[in-house]
Order: sequence, then structure tokens, then C-alpha cells
Amino acid sequence: MDASDTVRGQEAWGCAGALPLALNVGFSGNRALDSNADLGPHLDEAFALAAEAARRVLQTPLPEGFVGAAYDGGPHLRLLIGAAPGADRHATARWTAAAHGEIHYVFPYRDPEQGGPITDRPEHVSDEIRADLPDGGGWTGFDAYDLGLEQSQGHAEVARWIVRHADVLVAAWDGKSASGAGGTGDTLRRALERGAPVLWVRPGEPVRMVDPALAHRHADLTDAESLLALPWAAASAEALAALLAGVLAPPGGGRLGLHDPEVAARLDYARIDPLRRRAGPLGVADAALRATLWRAYHGFERLAGGASAGKATHAATPPPPDALTDQPGFDVLSRALHEAAARASHLSAIHRSQQLLLILIATAAVAVGASPTMWRLEPGAHRAHWIAALVEFALGAAAFLIALAARRAHRHRRWSDARRLAERLRGARATWPLGVDVADSRVAHPQTWTEWRALAVLRLAGPRRGWIDRESFAASARWTAAELIDGQIAYHTRQYQVAETIERTIRITERFAFGFLMTVLAAYIALGIGNMYGRWSVPDWVSGLLTIVSAVSPAIGAACLALEATSGFGELALRSERLAREFEKLKDQLDAAPPPYRQTQDLARAGAQLLVEDADAWRDRVARRRIVQGG
Repeated sequence: MDASDTVRGQEAWGCAGALPLALNVGFSGNRALDSNADLGPHLDEAFALAAEAARRVLQTPLPEGFVGAAYDGGPHLRLLIGAAPGADRHATARWTAAAHGEIHYVFPYRDPEQGGPITDRPEHVSDEIRADLPDGGGWTGFDAYDLGLEQSQGHAEVARWIVRHADVLVAAWDGKSASGAGGTGDTLRRALERGAPVLWVRPGEPVRMVDPALAHRHADLTDAESLLALPWAAASAEALAALLAGVLAPPGGGRLGLHDPEVAARLDYARIDPLRRRAGPLGVADAALRATLWRAYHGFERLAGGASAGKATHAATPPPPDALTDQPGFDVLSRALHEAAARASHLSAIHRSQQLLLILIATAAVAVGASPTMWRLEPGAHRAHWIAALVEFALGAAAFLIALAARRAHRHRRWSDARRLAERLRGARATWPLGVDVADSRVAHPQTWTEWRALAVLRLAGPRRGWIDRESFAASARWTAAELIDGQIAYHTRQYQVAETIERTIRITERFAFGFLMTVLAAYIALGIGNMYGRWSVPDWVSGLLTIVSAVSPAIGAACLALEATSGFGELALRSERLAREFEKLKDQLDAAPPPYRQTQDLARAGAQLLVEDADAWRDRVARRRIVQGG
């Protein structure tokens, strides 16, 4: 069973549970290295080293045990390879014989006569370069000429496709030439520049490996001489595992261990699933909270946000093309996105509702505490004070329990992490059909657990399948633009309108509270002057009313300030307005004229990058705005 079939059979994968460790092994080889007697054993050794290194990565220590504890089984290996005569077909046979795992073929051209894949330019078509589509396996085919990629650009696209998906590259290279787009030397150079380890297989010599970090010290890797001069060393599973662990192991730990925020957040995410309904009395209570208290902010947003608050968050986007929905990789990304987005929405409702409830409780406690002054000289005043104290104590206890539960659940952090992961996966899912991702340029140790998980989902999803020609690429680009760019324009336009309306409502409420207080004080002063000159007498209840107003009005003003400080509606409005403009610029570039293949990819990547940068900034802001208890 290959990784894709396994994915379809595991409902938890791509969702809240642990993901399996998927390792993509890229391959590139000289055509001249055909069935060389010395090549086969070295290919076996290189593939075995990659498989063993992946197993050793799972045994790398983590604060909670080993890397294997962060994954659900594995490793699942996938070979990314062309099907050209020579080393490609030889390597395919050796990989299949060793039963390492799935094979994903990448074809550079399409036969204009027969419509099948060919491994060289159509003008060179022959039976030798014709290839058969694999039965039941994964493959990607470029109709390079139809896409406008002329001459050798089909080979270059295969090299880019393999390198952007590969965690490690096996290169069967004779060491003689590094020129030529898409050649083995060119692919090797691309892999090192991206930061992927390379296993070099050469007939008659042991398998060697180079650390891409050391390769970066060499300024020029454009020719064979500079590649040969790199610090190649004898390859070992231990050394390769150490390089791969830097990318495959989740971040955090070190001296802080389990107390590292990234480790704690990752374990929280895996351990606590707010979308899973509980059984028994706890489940009934949880359902009641979902239907009542946790909808408090939603009600406030609709009340204070005006008509815009009731509009849809995203524009109605067309469904993905059938060519995408039938693919297991797209299914993995879709389920991961939907789970993360639902979790982020649920945690957002709880966190924001809790903060709103604390502010309302604090204001109500002030009003209740001051209310006995209305009857301070009346019979039963002591009883009124006792009842007020009891209610105020109950309100304070409720505020304490809400704040305690929020702090113990790390809800502000869990919400910001879930949102960051959802937006990262939203961008990845939108750009995946076009063959790009925001992390294409560099293989690096992920700094956050959300990026680590997103990359794990992408590795599991693997490359897009099927033919990529002008028509299919244009259909995917239209859907990507609608999903990523139009959707974000609609989302941020609504966010701007709602946040601006709420901020204006808060300002008006704050000014009204201050104006009402000043009016009451002025009236009381006038009554006092009249009382001094015997014009009229001031009832005792008026003094009590003044005390209540003097306490409650500033409390309302403080509540408005707290609401703005914890939610940042003004900042949110400015940010959403700016992002809406940025996405509109991208839309204008896409709509001005149908951009060519690479420009379309660049524009889609730019949109996804905006999405991720906004989510990162949001995460930082939420971390600074922890829930406050008040008092």
C-alpha cells in the first residue's frame, strides 16, 4: 500500500491527530549512466541510507520522548523521479525491487501525436523516449509547449518540481557537466541551494554526501568544478539522519524542555480537541456553553458591528476543478485546512466571549456594589448591602473561574496557533494546484510548531497529479485566484467594516458615559446650590443615584478602553484595509492580462505569503494581549 492509499484510509490524518512521517526522496541521473554494473549496488545503498535515516529520525530525542512520538507511524517514503532512458529507469527498477514505497513520476513533455508522456522534446520523439503512464501510481505530466515553456524548459520544470518536493536528493552524476537546464548537475545545484541534503552516486565509488550548509559557503555552484570542490564526505545513515532531523523534528525543547512554549503548544494541540463532543454530563454542559456563553462575542459583533457583521466572511468561491478534488493530496490538504479553520473559529469564539464576559462582569459588579447607596438611610439598608455584597462576590467568583479556566487552557495561545495554522494551510491548499508554496525557496528548520505541522501535511500530500497543460493550469489558476485573492478581499473588506463600526460604537459609548456623568454632576451641583439657598431640598435618593452614576460611568469608560485594548479594533480595521488593498493589487495583475505560467505562480505565492505574514503578525499580537480578569 502506498502513502496515498494509506492517507485515504486514515480519517485522523490531516486532522487533529498525529500525522505519519512522509519522506520524499528526489532522484536525478545522467542518461549515460544506464545499466552500468557498478551503479546498481550504489543506488541500492543510497536508497537504503535514506530509508534508514528516516527511521533514525524517529528515534531522535525530544522533550516528551522521541520524534516518533510527534508522528503517527512511518516513515512513508516516496520516490520523485523522471522516466527518461538511462539512470531514471534503472533507479526505478532498484527502488521497486527493494520495496521502499511509492513512486511518483514527473514527465516533462506530452507526445503531440499519441497524447502520452515523453521524456524529451517532441521534435525528438521516438519509441525510446516514450513512457507509459503508471498503473495506480502517482505521476505529474507537463505539456511544456502548451504551457509556453519552450525547448529545454520542460526538463527545468521537472528539476524544479522534484527539488521543491524532495527532502533529500539522490544524484547519479558523472561529475562532468553541470550546465543545461534540468540536467543532473543543475538539479544537484538547485537542491543544495534550497538546502536539501544530496547523496552522490558515481559508478565505482562509494556514496558521498554533502551538508548543504557547508555548500552555501561556496559562492559559485554553476559549474562542475565548483560542485566537485564541495566538501563531500562518505555518506552514512547517522549523518543523514542528523541533517533530516533539523527539518523533520518539531521545534522547541533545548534547555527549557517541556516548558518550551512551542513544545507546550504542540502537545496542547495534539492532546486537546475542542471540536470533539464529550459524552455524559460534561458533554451536556459543553453543548450548553457553545449555545449560550460562547456566542456572547458573536452577539456583540452583530449588535455593535452593524449590517456588515451579518455578511458572509468569505466570498462565494467556485468549487475546485474535478481534476483536483479527485486527488488524494488535495484531500489531505482540504481536511487539514477544514479542521484547523473550524478549531480556530471555535477557540476564537471562546476566547473573545470570555474577555467580553469579564468586562461585562466587572462593570456589573461596580453597579451592584454601588446600588445600596440608593437606600443607605432607608429601613432594610443593611439587608440591601448584604444582598449586593453576595451578588458582587458571585460575580467576582465567576470572573475568577473564567479567567482561571482561560489561563489554565492557554486559550489565547491555542487560538492564535490554530489561526496561524489554518491560514498557512489555506495558502498552501490554494497554491498547491499551481505547484508552488511559500516555503519553496529554502529548506530550513521550522521555527514554529504550526509551520512544522503545515510542512508535514504538505509532505504527506505530495505533488499534484495528472497533466498540467494550458487549460488545466488556467482552471486551477482561476480557482486559486477566487479562493485565495477574491476570498481574502471579501474577508478583509468585511473585517475592516465591522472593526471600524465597532470602534466607532465603543468611542460613542465612552463619550456618552462621560457626558452623562458630567451632566449628572452638574445637575447635582445645581441642586446643591439651590438647597443652600433654601429654594428646594435634595432627596436622599439623589445622593445615592449620584454615587451609582459616579461609579458606573467611569466603569463603562474603563470597559470600553479594556475592550479596545484586548481586541484592538482600530488596529484591526487599519490592517484589514491595508491587506484588502494588497490583495486587490494582485487581482489587478491577474485580471490585466492572462499572465504566463511562471508569473501566475509568483502571484499566487505572493498572495499566500501575505496570508502567512498576516497570521504571524496576528499571533504576535494575541500573545501580547492575554485575557485580563479585571477587578
